[in-house]
Amino acid sequence: MTIRLLPVILAVACAGCLSPQQQCTSEEATMASLRDAYQNLRFPQSEYGGQAPRPSWWRCRPEEIADLCLGVKKGRCEVIGQTAAGFPLFAVLYGEFNDGGPRQSTWAASSSSDAYECYYGQPEKQTIVWATGFHGAEPEGVVATLNMIQLLETGKDLRGRSYPKLLELVPQFRIIFLPCVNMDGRAISPDHLQGTDKVTFRKACQGEWLDGQPIEWRESKRYFPLPLDRVKHPGGYPNADGFNIMHDATPGNIRTPEARAMLGLIERYGVDFFFNGHSCEGKPFMIMPSEINYQAHVERGLELADAINARLVEAGLRSGMPKKAATRTLNFNNLVSLTSGGLALSNELNSWAESFDDMIEPNFIIMEVILASALKEPLADRAALLRGK
Repeated sequence: MTIRLLPVILAVACAGCLSPQQQCTSEEATMASLRDAYQNLRFPQSEYGGQAPRPSWWRCRPEEIADLCLGVKKGRCEVIGQTAAGFPLFAVLYGEFNDGGPRQSTWAASSSSDAYECYYGQPEKQTIVWATGFHGAEPEGVVATLNMIQLLETGKDLRGRSYPKLLELVPQFRIIFLPCVNMDGRAISPDHLQGTDKVTFRKACQGEWLDGQPIEWRESKRYFPLPLDRVKHPGGYPNADGFNIMHDATPGNIRTPEARAMLGLIERYGVDFFFNGHSCEGKPFMIMPSEINYQAHVERGLELADAINARLVEAGLRSGMPKKAATRTLNFNNLVSLTSGGLALSNELNSWAESFDDMIEPNFIIMEVILASALKEPLADRAALLRGK
């Protein structure tokens, strides 16, 4: 079996995308690069994990991610880049992807012309990127994505469950799965954090200072990168260079190879929707969109996030509805809109859920809601964006 390696991605985001030269590489070479990447890690695996044994279907280690991605038959596996430590960044594609060559224009240029189609083209199906594991200590999304891939490959996920509605919806789209964006952080993180206390959770996620104090969530964002010489352990939040990939969002100064690889992929395929998966120590929910975007995207994002949260309440996975109001955040999601004109939304799964099933089940619900909604109304109505709606 061969996979396609995309070794060259533009260093500058949002300013156009060169077509990466592609080369074939063997599965053995890819696994060798994964093993070599472990040697480039500065820190060992964190000791701050949950104590309960993980189920057999709970797969989230880098080698488990690689094994499942490399083994797909119905989908197509690509390595779209490498992490800071040198881990392969896997993508698994479902659908016809024959438009990966140079485009006539960029979204930025074509959106100011009289025909945005000179970038976007006239695709028959909407294109979705489903990215999880931005923060390596948040394995729930990674596990859910690998189970989704198994579902599409065999008709059942790794637990033996089938989702007929999803299996009916998925072929009506082009979907690209990025199971684990931050393989560096995943490699040094525990398999789960179920049953941990808040201090342990913080140390595993955001890290621990040399004096033993946890690095708090907001405190971690004071640094870009995290000063690795001042920490006992960086947690799974940043990549091996200390950068929080989620906030690598300064156009013209993209700092991480992971963000550059994703932006290249987004532009290459004119992505309509980008799912950005996360986890926290609370109930699962879809995060409302940032108001720093096209007004049409803000309105569509609010509607979609609210519908998803209602379904999570209906499923008994949370007890109340989050406030339906746009945020003022700046992160990777904003760059998606600048790069392809697509809409991006983030979610949070529950790392402290009582069962392992409840940790990943929300993502199956979320995907079903998104796809069903997209068939009724485009996820990224580019004509509406340019009308100023």
